[in-house]
Amino acid sequence: MIEDPSAQRVVDLNHAILKSRGGIVSAQSMILDFGCGSGRHTYEYLEAGFPNAFGYDVKNYVNLRSAADIAHFRFDPISADGIDYPPMSKIPWPDNVFDFVFATSVFEHVREHTDIPFGGVFNSPGYLKLCAALGIRGNLYEENFTVDQLVEANRYFLTHGVNYLSGRQITDLLQQTFGEFEYVEDAFVDHSPGRSRHLAIPLKLLPVLRQLFRFAHTRVVLARKRTSHEPMLRAG
Repeated sequence: MIEDPSAQRVVDLNHAILKSRGGIVSAQSMILDFGCGSGRHTYEYLEAGFPNAFGYDVKNYVNLRSAADIAHFRFDPISADGIDYPPMSKIPWPDNVFDFVFATSVFEHVREHTDIPFGGVFNSPGYLKLCAALGIRGNLYEENFTVDQLVEANRYFLTHGVNYLSGRQITDLLQQTFGEFEYVEDAFVDHSPGRSRHLAIPLKLLPVLRQLFRFAHTRVVLARKRTSHEPMLRAG
């Protein structure tokens, strides 16, 4: 769920997290927004003075501000008959191009969130019915749904439309893919422009809250490639 508009900005937050671990991104760094969606974070980097910021996604969901901006985005190809090819296993750039790669809300592959509190953990019919009865609507097209229709729509989406991996699965993937990685929720909370910043002191005093934050709110990972020292930041 969106905390507030400022909480959705990533440039200062990403760089503060990197700095907390000794990482630096310069104005000329090659930056990739992996899973760029509408392109808003890519545009944020461009507006902040990073001309080599690019976005990638499996499909073109980008809201271009001008036709020329397409040069900053790439997508998986579509065949001549309009049928999508299988998702690519590699981003459409040569190896070792980017200095910094970040991904926000990509692990779960959420296309349109439902706004169901803890929907990635609790999705039983009873829980979804309670949320529906409380008037929680995830998308505008659901405004006129009955409670039963809303429960079924949300149940189907949470079952088929997202891919929430367990903490163990995520750790295994990180170990297989990167030379080194660490969870950096502490830095995320310390520098968050949203309401999460109010948890900074409690998380320091009670380390168990960090695990709870990771489980129920946001998992933030900083990783480095095996063959170089360029960091990759994932938050989701």
